[in-house]
Amino acid sequence: HPRVPRREQERARKRKPHSPLPSLLEKSRSIPMASSTLRCLPLPGDIPPTTLLTLPDEMLEEILLCLSDAADLVRASMARVSIRRLVTNHRFLRRFRTRHPPSLLGIVSLHPRPRWDLPLLQLAQPPHPSAAAASAFSGLDDAAAAADFSCAFLPNAARWRRRDLRDGRVLLSGVPEGTKYNCHVFVRELAVCDPLSRRYILLPLIPDDLAALVQPPDVLRFEPFLAPPAAEDEEGMSFRVICLVQCTTKLILLIFSSGSGAEAEQWRAVTFDNWISLLTGSGNQPESCRRSPIRHYAHGYFCWLLFPASKLLMLDTRSMGFSVVDLPHATSEAQVAILEAENGRIKMFMNEHFTPELRYYVLQNDGVGANQWLSEATFNLPVNNGGYMFMGVAGGYLLLQGLGEDEYTFHLVSLNLKTLQLEWFLATKCNNKGAHLFAGFPPSLSPPTLRHDI
Repeated sequence: HPRVPRREQERARKRKPHSPLPSLLEKSRSIPMASSTLRCLPLPGDIPPTTLLTLPDEMLEEILLCLSDAADLVRASMARVSIRRLVTNHRFLRRFRTRHPPSLLGIVSLHPRPRWDLPLLQLAQPPHPSAAAASAFSGLDDAAAAADFSCAFLPNAARWRRRDLRDGRVLLSGVPEGTKYNCHVFVRELAVCDPLSRRYILLPLIPDDLAALVQPPDVLRFEPFLAPPAAEDEEGMSFRVICLVQCTTKLILLIFSSGSGAEAEQWRAVTFDNWISLLTGSGNQPESCRRSPIRHYAHGYFCWLLFPASKLLMLDTRSMGFSVVDLPHATSEAQVAILEAENGRIKMFMNEHFTPELRYYVLQNDGVGANQWLSEATFNLPVNNGGYMFMGVAGGYLLLQGLGEDEYTFHLVSLNLKTLQLEWFLATKCNNKGAHLFAGFPPSLSPPTLRHDI
């Protein structure tokens, strides 16, 4: 071989050796491979963010339960079908109601039929916090049509009179044929209605043997009302009806419970003889004993004020027993509202002679069985001509009616029971004395409360 110059040898030594790798890569591209064998790990920045739509239902439910405003819950349910399905579930709504009591949405007039100058249902007006939830009843035609608080869908509707409104249900009593309505007369026909779903249940007639306990000449007052169920069912459709019959010397409770159980779907009676001894400590009849027509409820107790004895008659709905508690002095000349305090205690607001002064008491037990009212605070309401009239307690508010100063004769204000702040509720041209307070949720969050329908 010819001699290779040294310069050429150095150039050859610097050249990179030939590699077969490129040709093998080219061949590998032409070989078909299953997609499952090629897995690319995403970079940290490529992981999709977690959203409400990707959360499990259990976590999403806990987040939605943190919404304290029912109007916000309605808006959330409109975002996606899956969220709406979760929000309208009976189990979720029961948990939501337990954590967030229903809002005070409006008042329902006592009149059996709406008049042109007095709407049957008057709703909270802006800027009240409940106005957004209440607007669902006036802003949706189908909801407004469904909210029939006159219960005109009952058979022979003209003979029924509304007696109570509680937990979205209406209790009515039937006027016997050929007679006029009298709220004090004992009647045996009662019905429970759901004004939103337009469902109703005609309760069984009070049986003859129980009706025989009530002698018409001896009856002073007949008061039927709705009560919380003894035990909640899964769907929240259980209820109780209690009829308190006040006679000259005894009290009679007639009780009906819906649902299942040994005492369900039938009437039973509890009689209290010589109940007047609770007031006097003896069987002697006092010169006069007048029971306030206003019924209060707090922590499982229904309460009535007794005058002039200045005592509070309390019915325990768990044991169906009565007890009596003395009231502070000068209560006979005052407006009183009984409501719930923290730790299971009972508190009271008192206003004398329609003055601006409002006193706040808490019922305490001294540890030896005696109860006493402790004065907690005193504050003044805004000055108003004629003062304020207590309308009732519902949805975390004490509702008061005062005289207006413009074309609206009356205005209603609500006292927030947590913050003790007064808030404008609504203005009206009519006196709403005796109206029922309506506390609830928007129609989309109000499933039927009765099993039967028309």
